[in-house]
Amino acid sequence: MTTKFILVGGYIPKAVDGGNAFCEELVKDFHRDWPVKILDCMFARPKESWDEKFTEDTIFFSKFVKDFKLELAQPEKFIEQIQSSDVIFLRGGYSDVLLNILHTCGDWAHGLDGKVVAGTSAGAEILSKYSYNLDTSELSENLGLLPIKFIPHWQSDYKDIKNNSVDWKKVYHELKNYKEDLEIVTLREGEFKVYENITV
Repeated sequence: MTTKFILVGGYIPKAVDGGNAFCEELVKDFHRDWPVKILDCMFARPKESWDEKFTEDTIFFSKFVKDFKLELAQPEKFIEQIQSSDVIFLRGGYSDVLLNILHTCGDWAHGLDGKVVAGTSAGAEILSKYSYNLDTSELSENLGLLPIKFIPHWQSDYKDIKNNSVDWKKVYHELKNYKEDLEIVTLREGEFKVYENITV
């Protein structure tokens, strides 16, 4: 079996359809096995916000998925939770925080066979090999589960931590010339791209 990855540029509800096409793609492989079990991973965000964001995600998925079970991911049992889930949803936030927590979770990536893994913003960044961290204006090396370079929030009004506007041409040029030559994926708010049949 293989893994399907869905990368999202950020802020799924900003898609023209509010996120309907994304949700359809997320669960379409499991229509014969309702409810779809979605593991909601908030590791990129401050822990005090997890419950609030989990409620937001419950409301969001309820709009477009007819039958699902949402579970909040916990670092100490992440591997077990992946095993019992159909979909792993890596929410956005801070990619360095997300990577640091994932590195404490053991060999969790080996449990992704047959799963759908969706990441939005920072959650998508860490799946790529290299990305541009818009908050810190730095180039980052990530997990490399997909052999690509990635830029989220493409051509949006995103601001860095100093409240500076992003120079998108400069960002693209720097990432293009960083290390090896790989496909550069740029995704706008709510826009997504699917990679199927990936061996992890």
